[in-house]
Amino acid sequence: MLRRRFNHSCLSPHDLAICERVFDRVCANEHLDPLDPDAEILAVMVVAIFQNVHTGERELLEAVKCRRQKAAGTGH
Repeated sequence: MLRRRFNHSCLSPHDLAICERVFDRVCANEHLDPLDPDAEILAVMVVAIFQNVHTGERELLEAVKCRRQKAAGTGH
């Protein structure tokens, strides 16, 4: 999902690979089908966070997890 959506954006192949690994890991951890509409929201979130400073894979993963936990907590 991530590669299809963002392959032609301003991400380098290295940047895209980082985002894709984080996307795949979050999908696996949350048992989210990468083709699910919710995964598209996740893909947009991963790239947006990456583009706003979090260029390290570990830092990006932690930022995405934190943002999703906050969203889940405020959604109920």
